[in-house]
Amino acid sequence: MEAYRKKIRELIEQYNQENNFYKEDEGVIQETEEKLNVKFPESYRWFLKEYGSEGDGLNFNGCKDILYYHNRFKPFDLPKAYIIIQHCDEYSYCLDTEKMINNECPVVNWSAFEKGVYPVAENFYEYLLEEINNAIENDWWEEG
Repeated sequence: MEAYRKKIRELIEQYNQENNFYKEDEGVIQETEEKLNVKFPESYRWFLKEYGSEGDGLNFNGCKDILYYHNRFKPFDLPKAYIIIQHCDEYSYCLDTEKMINNECPVVNWSAFEKGVYPVAENFYEYLLEEINNAIENDWWEEG
């Protein structure tokens, strides 16, 4: 897991993105977990504390938005173990905490308006790296 963290740090520093995030406090993270009755995977907890929400071209949810989207989609049968980390139009990218193994869980694509859940990444580190690479390829991030 440290290799993922190192690569993520390198890319964020290489593209001068350190100041485009809003770090989350450990107390807020724990409070959010308690309200949702879930445990965040180690990778997402690390990301929230180290970088937090938003991010130029990334738009990851912080604790406040996680709670907002959870309450918004609860009436649409959002699985209790899902943590919405990104919401894009009719789709939501979620951490499936029900499938936690060694403090990590998969990222899935879920929609309130369609049947089916689609696997996206084995863990949040993989998903984050993919999103960072997309931001670089689409010129949302410029090398600094």
